[in-house]
Amino acid sequence: MNESSRHRKILQYLSEHTSATVTELVDFLDKSPATIRRDITKLDESKKLKKVRNGAERIAIELHQNDHALKSLYPNMSDIHNVIENDRIARKAVELCMEKDNVFISEGAATFLMGRYLLSRNIQVYTNYMPLATYLITEDFPHLIVLGGQYVKNQNLLVSPDRHKNYQGRYLFCSGDGITESGLTKSGLLAFMEEKKLVEHVDKIVALIDSDKIGVIGGVLLFSLDELDIVITGKDADPEIITQLKEKNIAVYLV
Repeated sequence: MNESSRHRKILQYLSEHTSATVTELVDFLDKSPATIRRDITKLDESKKLKKVRNGAERIAIELHQNDHALKSLYPNMSDIHNVIENDRIARKAVELCMEKDNVFISEGAATFLMGRYLLSRNIQVYTNYMPLATYLITEDFPHLIVLGGQYVKNQNLLVSPDRHKNYQGRYLFCSGDGITESGLTKSGLLAFMEEKKLVEHVDKIVALIDSDKIGVIGGVLLFSLDELDIVITGKDADPEIITQLKEKNIAVYLV
Protein backbone atom coordinates (compact mmCIF):
# COMPACT_ATOMS: atom_id res chain seq x y z
CA MET A 1 0.00 0.00 0.00
CA ASN A 2 1.51 3.32 -1.05
CA GLU A 3 1.54 6.52 1.00
CA SER A 4 -1.46 8.19 -0.66
CA SER A 5 -3.56 5.05 -0.11
CA ARG A 6 -2.58 4.96 3.56
CA HIS A 7 -3.43 8.63 3.97
CA ARG A 8 -6.82 8.11 2.37
CA LYS A 9 -7.58 5.16 4.65
CA ILE A 10 -6.44 7.04 7.76
CA LEU A 11 -8.78 9.93 6.91
CA GLN A 12 -11.58 7.46 6.20
CA TYR A 13 -11.02 5.85 9.61
CA LEU A 14 -11.15 9.24 11.32
CA SER A 15 -14.36 10.16 9.50
CA GLU A 16 -15.99 7.19 11.23
CA HIS A 17 -14.25 7.25 14.62
CA THR A 18 -13.34 10.96 15.24
CA SER A 19 -9.98 9.99 16.80
CA ALA A 20 -7.48 7.14 16.57
CA THR A 21 -4.40 5.97 18.43
CA VAL A 22 -1.23 4.90 16.67
CA THR A 23 -1.91 1.34 17.82
CA GLU A 24 -5.40 1.36 16.31
CA LEU A 25 -4.04 2.58 12.96
CA VAL A 26 -1.23 0.01 13.06
CA ASP A 27 -3.85 -2.73 13.41
CA PHE A 28 -6.13 -1.12 10.81
CA LEU A 29 -3.44 -0.71 8.12
CA ASP A 30 -1.05 -3.48 9.16
CA LYS A 31 1.88 -1.08 9.06
CA SER A 32 4.67 -0.27 11.52
CA PRO A 33 4.23 2.38 14.24
CA ALA A 34 7.02 4.43 12.64
CA THR A 35 5.19 4.50 9.30
CA ILE A 36 1.91 5.48 10.93
CA ARG A 37 3.57 8.29 12.89
CA ARG A 38 5.15 9.66 9.70
CA ASP A 39 1.76 9.55 7.97
CA ILE A 40 0.10 11.37 10.85
CA THR A 41 2.79 14.05 10.81
CA LYS A 42 2.39 14.65 7.07
CA LEU A 43 -1.40 14.79 7.29
CA ASP A 44 -1.14 17.20 10.21
CA GLU A 45 1.21 19.45 8.23
CA SER A 46 -1.28 19.52 5.36
CA LYS A 47 -4.09 20.32 7.87
CA LYS A 48 -6.07 17.18 7.04
CA LEU A 49 -6.07 15.96 10.64
CA LYS A 50 -4.88 17.08 14.05
CA LYS A 51 -1.83 15.33 15.50
CA VAL A 52 -2.20 14.55 19.20
CA ARG A 53 -0.19 12.57 21.71
CA ASN A 54 -0.04 8.91 20.58
CA GLY A 55 -2.49 9.42 17.74
CA ALA A 56 -4.64 11.74 15.66
CA GLU A 57 -8.00 13.48 15.71
CA ARG A 58 -10.30 14.40 12.88
CA ILE A 59 -10.50 18.08 12.01
CA ALA A 60 -14.11 18.83 12.80
CA ILE A 61 -15.07 20.53 9.57
CA GLU A 62 -13.43 21.63 6.34
CA LEU A 63 -13.85 25.33 5.71
CA HIS A 64 -13.40 27.36 2.57
CA GLN A 65 -9.92 28.51 3.48
CA ASN A 66 -9.41 30.56 0.32
CA ASP A 67 -12.65 32.51 0.50
CA HIS A 68 -11.94 35.20 3.07
CA ALA A 69 -15.42 36.73 2.86
CA LEU A 70 -17.08 33.44 3.73
CA LYS A 71 -14.44 32.34 6.20
CA SER A 72 -15.07 35.45 8.29
CA LEU A 73 -18.56 34.14 9.09
CA TYR A 74 -17.39 30.76 10.34
CA PRO A 75 -16.30 30.05 13.90
CA ASN A 76 -12.57 29.55 14.22
CA MET A 77 -12.14 25.83 14.89
CA SER A 78 -9.25 26.50 17.26
CA ASP A 79 -11.50 28.78 19.33
CA ILE A 80 -14.31 26.25 19.76
CA HIS A 81 -14.25 24.85 23.27
CA ASN A 82 -14.20 21.02 23.29
CA VAL A 83 -14.34 20.94 19.49
CA ILE A 84 -13.97 17.15 19.26
CA GLU A 85 -16.75 16.58 21.78
CA ASN A 86 -18.94 19.18 20.05
CA ASP A 87 -18.37 17.38 16.77
CA ARG A 88 -19.58 14.11 18.29
CA ILE A 89 -22.61 15.94 19.69
CA ALA A 90 -23.34 17.41 16.24
CA ARG A 91 -23.10 14.03 14.57
CA LYS A 92 -25.49 12.45 17.06
CA ALA A 93 -27.95 15.32 16.60
CA VAL A 94 -28.16 14.69 12.85
CA GLU A 95 -28.47 10.94 13.45
CA LEU A 96 -31.68 11.60 15.40
CA CYS A 97 -33.31 13.06 12.30
CA MET A 98 -35.38 10.99 9.91
CA GLU A 99 -35.28 11.49 6.17
CA LYS A 100 -37.53 14.39 5.06
CA ASP A 101 -37.73 15.79 8.59
CA ASN A 102 -38.17 19.54 9.07
CA VAL A 103 -35.82 20.85 11.77
CA PHE A 104 -34.98 24.24 13.23
CA ILE A 105 -31.34 24.89 14.13
CA SER A 106 -30.24 27.85 16.24
CA GLU A 107 -26.80 29.30 16.99
CA GLY A 108 -23.92 27.49 18.67
CA ALA A 109 -20.72 25.53 18.12
CA ALA A 110 -22.35 22.11 17.91
CA THR A 111 -25.19 23.41 15.75
CA PHE A 112 -22.66 24.85 13.28
CA LEU A 113 -20.81 21.53 13.22
CA MET A 114 -24.06 19.77 12.29
CA GLY A 115 -23.56 21.24 8.82
CA ARG A 116 -21.14 18.64 7.50
CA TYR A 117 -23.41 15.79 8.60
CA LEU A 118 -26.47 17.37 7.03
CA LEU A 119 -24.94 17.50 3.56
CA SER A 120 -25.74 13.88 2.71
CA ARG A 121 -29.23 13.95 4.26
CA ASN A 122 -32.66 14.81 2.87
CA ILE A 123 -33.63 17.04 5.80
CA GLN A 124 -35.31 20.44 5.54
CA VAL A 125 -33.32 22.92 7.64
CA TYR A 126 -34.72 26.19 8.97
CA THR A 127 -32.11 28.49 10.51
CA ASN A 128 -31.34 32.12 11.26
CA TYR A 129 -27.72 31.31 12.16
CA MET A 130 -25.62 32.85 9.41
CA PRO A 131 -22.47 30.67 9.77
CA LEU A 132 -24.54 27.49 9.33
CA ALA A 133 -26.68 28.97 6.55
CA THR A 134 -23.60 30.20 4.68
CA TYR A 135 -21.84 26.87 5.02
CA LEU A 136 -24.85 24.95 3.69
CA ILE A 137 -25.27 27.39 0.79
CA THR A 138 -21.63 27.15 -0.26
CA GLU A 139 -21.87 23.36 -0.13
CA ASP A 140 -24.95 23.44 -2.41
CA PHE A 141 -27.23 21.98 0.25
CA PRO A 142 -30.68 22.02 -1.42
CA HIS A 143 -32.97 21.80 1.62
CA LEU A 144 -32.43 25.14 3.36
CA ILE A 145 -34.80 27.90 4.44
CA VAL A 146 -33.09 30.95 5.93
CA LEU A 147 -35.31 32.66 8.48
CA GLY A 148 -34.99 36.29 7.50
CA GLY A 149 -34.64 39.47 9.50
CA GLN A 150 -32.11 42.11 10.51
CA TYR A 151 -28.51 40.87 10.50
CA VAL A 152 -26.85 41.32 13.91
CA LYS A 153 -23.15 41.05 13.09
CA ASN A 154 -21.70 40.48 16.56
CA GLN A 155 -23.93 37.42 17.05
CA ASN A 156 -24.16 36.33 13.40
CA LEU A 157 -27.95 36.15 13.70
CA LEU A 158 -30.88 37.25 11.61
CA VAL A 159 -33.39 38.75 14.05
CA SER A 160 -36.99 39.21 12.99
CA PRO A 161 -40.32 40.24 14.56
CA ASP A 162 -41.95 37.56 12.39
CA ARG A 163 -42.88 34.46 14.40
CA HIS A 164 -42.54 32.21 11.31
CA LYS A 165 -46.17 31.11 11.60
CA ASN A 166 -46.17 29.03 8.43
CA TYR A 167 -43.31 26.73 9.43
CA GLN A 168 -43.44 23.54 11.48
CA GLY A 169 -40.73 21.03 12.35
CA ARG A 170 -39.91 17.96 14.43
CA TYR A 171 -36.93 19.35 16.37
CA LEU A 172 -35.43 22.59 17.56
CA PHE A 173 -31.69 22.05 18.04
CA CYS A 174 -30.32 24.68 20.40
CA SER A 175 -27.21 25.33 22.47
CA GLY A 176 -26.78 26.66 25.98
CA ASP A 177 -24.22 27.94 28.45
CA GLY A 178 -25.32 25.69 31.29
CA ILE A 179 -27.87 23.18 32.48
CA THR A 180 -28.95 22.37 36.03
CA GLU A 181 -31.98 20.94 37.80
CA SER A 182 -33.73 24.22 36.88
CA GLY A 183 -33.19 23.84 33.15
CA LEU A 184 -31.14 25.08 30.21
CA THR A 185 -29.64 28.56 30.60
CA LYS A 186 -28.20 30.95 28.02
CA SER A 187 -26.31 34.22 28.23
CA GLY A 188 -26.93 35.63 24.72
CA LEU A 189 -30.13 37.69 24.99
CA LEU A 190 -30.90 37.99 21.26
CA ALA A 191 -30.33 34.29 20.64
CA PHE A 192 -32.50 33.59 23.68
CA MET A 193 -35.35 35.68 22.28
CA GLU A 194 -35.15 34.08 18.84
CA GLU A 195 -35.15 30.53 20.23
CA LYS A 196 -38.18 31.33 22.39
CA LYS A 197 -40.06 32.30 19.22
CA LEU A 198 -39.37 28.94 17.61
CA VAL A 199 -40.75 26.71 20.38
CA GLU A 200 -44.34 26.87 19.13
CA HIS A 201 -43.25 25.54 15.72
CA VAL A 202 -41.56 22.30 16.84
CA ASP A 203 -42.53 19.01 18.42
CA LYS A 204 -39.38 18.51 20.51
CA ILE A 205 -36.56 20.63 21.93
CA VAL A 206 -33.04 19.19 21.76
CA ALA A 207 -30.24 20.78 23.80
CA LEU A 208 -26.69 20.33 22.53
CA ILE A 209 -24.32 21.14 25.37
CA ASP A 210 -20.70 20.51 26.39
CA SER A 211 -20.20 18.05 29.23
CA ASP A 212 -18.41 20.66 31.37
CA LYS A 213 -21.50 22.89 31.21
CA ILE A 214 -23.67 20.23 32.84
CA GLY A 215 -24.35 21.43 36.38
CA VAL A 216 -23.47 25.06 35.52
CA ILE A 217 -25.80 28.07 35.54
CA GLY A 218 -25.00 29.94 32.33
CA GLY A 219 -27.31 32.93 32.27
CA VAL A 220 -31.06 33.36 31.87
CA LEU A 221 -33.33 30.29 31.98
CA LEU A 222 -34.12 29.39 28.37
CA PHE A 223 -36.04 26.13 28.83
CA SER A 224 -37.06 24.35 32.02
CA LEU A 225 -36.48 20.62 32.33
CA ASP A 226 -40.20 20.12 31.71
CA GLU A 227 -39.79 21.79 28.32
CA LEU A 228 -36.71 19.84 27.23
CA ASP A 229 -37.15 16.54 25.41
CA ILE A 230 -33.58 15.50 24.55
CA VAL A 231 -30.09 16.43 25.78
CA ILE A 232 -26.96 15.46 23.88
CA THR A 233 -23.70 15.93 25.76
CA GLY A 234 -20.31 14.35 26.39
CA LYS A 235 -19.55 11.22 28.39
CA ASP A 236 -17.86 13.23 31.17
CA ALA A 237 -21.07 15.04 32.14
CA ASP A 238 -21.94 15.24 35.84
CA PRO A 239 -23.77 11.94 36.54
CA GLU A 240 -25.93 13.50 39.26
CA ILE A 241 -27.39 16.05 36.83
CA ILE A 242 -27.78 13.38 34.16
CA THR A 243 -29.84 11.31 36.62
CA GLN A 244 -32.04 14.34 37.32
CA LEU A 245 -32.59 14.85 33.60
CA LYS A 246 -33.63 11.22 33.11
CA GLU A 247 -35.99 11.43 36.11
CA LYS A 248 -37.73 14.23 34.19
CA ASN A 249 -38.18 11.79 31.25
CA ILE A 250 -35.59 13.63 29.18
CA ALA A 251 -33.78 11.36 26.73
CA VAL A 252 -30.04 11.77 27.30
CA TYR A 253 -27.35 10.79 24.82
CA LEU A 254 -23.75 10.69 26.09
CA VAL A 255 -21.26 10.79 23.19
